[in-house]
Amino acid sequence: MRAKPSASTFDERQTLPAWVRPVIIVLSIPPLVVTSIIVVGESGVTTGSIGVIAAVVAPSLGMLPLLNRSELRTRVCDDGVYFRFRPFHRSWRSISFDEIDDVQRSERRAFQHGIRWTRWGWEYRPNASEGVEIYRAAGRPIFLGSERPSELRLAIEEGMRA
Repeated sequence: MRAKPSASTFDERQTLPAWVRPVIIVLSIPPLVVTSIIVVGESGVTTGSIGVIAAVVAPSLGMLPLLNRSELRTRVCDDGVYFRFRPFHRSWRSISFDEIDDVQRSERRAFQHGIRWTRWGWEYRPNASEGVEIYRAAGRPIFLGSERPSELRLAIEEGMRA
């Protein structure tokens, strides 16, 4: 059941916090400066030294386009809950209402963003410390971060009753 969801009763898009991009840029400056001093100081500016500097900068700054496009899209439709954390998920993930035992509003610590596997299950949190915990009959629970957790919980509970 990974098809694109149909009409939804709840639809939300969340992106990473605005401060993430500047932090990555700022944190990439010290390695660049230190690498430049070490590499250029030893042999001067050469093709090899430029390559080493580029190899240090590329991983940190190369993440920016990926982070700019990332978003968690959560939808509650007639047949279940759909979510997709782009660009990490190529297709929609889904949980049918038949698979859901319980859903509860929940809260996590701040400043832990992204997709994480914990001993309790998967967490999808782009920009919210609050969300819903979906307890499944088979498998570990899934935490979906939401800026509107009460609405999301109510939409899932209504779908489970239908």
